[in-house]
Amino acid sequence: MIGAIAAIIIVVWYYQSALESQKNPVTAAGIGFLAYLIPAIIWTIAVTPGLRDSVEHNPGLILGLIIRYGFIIVGIACAVWVKPRHFAIKESE
Repeated sequence: MIGAIAAIIIVVWYYQSALESQKNPVTAAGIGFLAYLIPAIIWTIAVTPGLRDSVEHNPGLILGLIIRYGFIIVGIACAVWVKPRHFAIKESE
């Protein structure tokens, strides 16, 4: 649920930024969504299973939170990283 809310916020953020900079808002929103979703899926497939094994052997609060919400943090970080690069490319065209 929190991941879906984060994705919606990112899509709206990219959409509003595109409107302000006179770019195509639907394309920008799609790029924002993919910039969040792809790293989140990769994190979930590649990193989370190994972390789950670690938590089973050595449970802890911090590692448990990383397992549950790490994909959200990674997805948001990637979307924040992609946004200025996307709009910089669009401005130079």
